[in-house]
Amino acid sequence: MDGFHWTDIVSSMPPSIPPVEIIEQPKQRGMRFRYKCEGRSAGSIPGERSTDTSKTHPTIKINNYQGPARIRISLVTKDSPHKPHPHELVGKDCKDGYYEAELSPDRSIHSFQNLGIQCVKKREVEDAVAHRIRTNNNPFNVSPEELKADYDLNTVCLCFQVFIPDQAAGRMLPLPFVVSQPIYDNRAPNTAELKICRVNKNSGSCLGGDEIFLLCDKVQKEDIEVIFGLGNWEARGIFSQADVHRQVAIVFRTPAFQDTKIRQSVKVQMQLRRPSDKEVSEPMEFQYLPDEGDPHHIDEKRKRTLDNFKHYVKNNPFAGGETRPQRRIAVANRNVPTKSEPIRPSIPVPNPVVSCLPFSMPVLKAENVTSPSTLLSTVNISDFSNLGFSSQPPSQSDHDRLESMLNYPSFPGDANLDLVEMLPHENESRCTSLSSIDNSDFSQLLSESQSSGTLSAALQEPGTSQGTFMAYPESIARLMTNRPNEDEGGERIDSGLINGMFDISREEIHLTSLFELDFSSLLSNMK
Repeated sequence: MDGFHWTDIVSSMPPSIPPVEIIEQPKQRGMRFRYKCEGRSAGSIPGERSTDTSKTHPTIKINNYQGPARIRISLVTKDSPHKPHPHELVGKDCKDGYYEAELSPDRSIHSFQNLGIQCVKKREVEDAVAHRIRTNNNPFNVSPEELKADYDLNTVCLCFQVFIPDQAAGRMLPLPFVVSQPIYDNRAPNTAELKICRVNKNSGSCLGGDEIFLLCDKVQKEDIEVIFGLGNWEARGIFSQADVHRQVAIVFRTPAFQDTKIRQSVKVQMQLRRPSDKEVSEPMEFQYLPDEGDPHHIDEKRKRTLDNFKHYVKNNPFAGGETRPQRRIAVANRNVPTKSEPIRPSIPVPNPVVSCLPFSMPVLKAENVTSPSTLLSTVNISDFSNLGFSSQPPSQSDHDRLESMLNYPSFPGDANLDLVEMLPHENESRCTSLSSIDNSDFSQLLSESQSSGTLSAALQEPGTSQGTFMAYPESIARLMTNRPNEDEGGERIDSGLINGMFDISREEIHLTSLFELDFSSLLSNMK
């Protein structure tokens, strides 16, 4: 059988040759050609009417004949003359790139399953074509010169060769060869099946210009267009190659409908089309809507006047016949007096002054002095009036400062002692502020201070109460000398106030200047 050639047997055919008909063409698109190196099955060629639920395959029918027959199926090019294709058929009963099997004599319709297409690489094309010639797989006896032409590796056709036995000649009689419609590789964008997967909207104005986002299978940006059609009318969507995103998305604007004055919506077909081979996708419905003129009523808003507003209010369906009562608005009462908090004067904080005068006077605790002559049990405040301080009237800031500095309710010596009552009143000429004290007296006191040995010796002399305070200025010495008697009912100050000022051990504090003394810490030590 391999030695038969179509040109040798055409003249010997009897006049009544049963024709061969393809009743189920192979599906043109949707199948992928597989390489041999993929190591998997090449699949099965589906029929044209094959679906997901109903599978069909290429089918032929031998008319006016029922009996034994033999068939060979091979791959050829789609253009005439049909040359043997470098690709191969693979599957059951396949060898050397073609399929060959005996047909059942009990039926005239034959279907072919398990036929796959295995593609070859470009560098293997010449060797594959030479192998077709060696195996006599050249149904149309194409000359070797024509076999050197280029091949379309993305398209193949099935060639059905049927042979029936010739009883008179004692050999197999070939029937006319039949070539199927082209089968395209679904992997190649220029031959793949066109398919619209999804659009963001399927309606627009009859004037066109609506932006549509369309998702599709892989396409070539230079070989694709979107078609709108209805009957004999056809228009293309407006987009450029830059609007094709990664071969799977197209952004375009709709064309205007042929009649822009429609009063009702019109349904048209939207399709993808490939200009190179005129291949089109399955149509999708698109609806053209009549033009409203001013969909957002912008012009109407600009034309409205006061008369239009009055007319609208008059014809308002919610307006009743009776006059509505005037709406009362609650107003806050502004006559309620507001409570204002009293403004408290800020207490200025004096800046610390660092004195350079040395201060080495020893500090003695009050309990260590046992002589009655050395203790000051009470102090008459009236004696402070003779110290020579200025008798300026006290100001409010000085009074507040003294209150803040002496903010202690009681002292250990007298629980009922009130420090405010100790201060001089307005009718008395007394010292009311620490700032009014003459600092020169204290400077003299510090400069004339004696050593701790001299002070200790003076404390040990009996009856010398004045020597315990070193050499004091005249004003302070007069204060110590002329203190009132306790029995005469004179004003007294608890000795803890004065003695507490010295109730600090010499190891606890050492001041280089009297101005560094912290009155808050001093008072805390007096408790």
